[in-house]
Amino acid sequence: MSDLVTALGLGLATMVRVIVLIVIASLIWVPVGVWIGLRPVWAERLQPIAQFMAAFPANVLFPFAVIAIVGLHLNPDIWLSPLMVLGTQWYILFNVIAGASALPTDLREAATIFNMRGWQWWRRVALPGVFPYYVTGALTASGGSWNASIVAEAVSWGDQHLEAAGLGSYIANATQAGDFPRVALGIVVMSIFVIAFNRLLWRPLYGFAERRLSLV
Repeated sequence: MSDLVTALGLGLATMVRVIVLIVIASLIWVPVGVWIGLRPVWAERLQPIAQFMAAFPANVLFPFAVIAIVGLHLNPDIWLSPLMVLGTQWYILFNVIAGASALPTDLREAATIFNMRGWQWWRRVALPGVFPYYVTGALTASGGSWNASIVAEAVSWGDQHLEAAGLGSYIANATQAGDFPRVALGIVVMSIFVIAFNRLLWRPLYGFAERRLSLV
């Protein structure tokens, strides 16, 4: 029972990291993705790059993170966290680019005619168009971040080993120790968190997009 409580507590820590990282990535890449998607020339050039970055094995960059964290005496609980979203954030970008590219031309022209600007333009035009695409990208990025936590919350380079308290490092340490019951427990707990995350957050967001954020 104590192992289960420990795993659940560490799962909450990893969940907080995932939520914070997805929010930060969204604040960065949604505006960028809309800007790119509304410019076909840029979209054609940059969307394949975003797809490539999503497929790039981000763990090859982990040693540089270890060197930086150790050299600058940073807190691993904070600064290992970005490694979880290093390779998954790009799903948000290229899905938002796709959504912005699919905005109907007549809708964009009507927004220009009616002089829609700022938040009004985002609320009436951009968000209804890109939100379903965004949810798809954020859902994929979220799931990928949970998986990435297993290698991102416990990283080594040479004789340096860093850990962030979380379910990912719990599974990684149990795997290294050959403690398969704890590995299985960690995987089950992570699966429960991911399923609950999908049902309680992403599925309602999909429903909200269909009911309230529709272009038709």
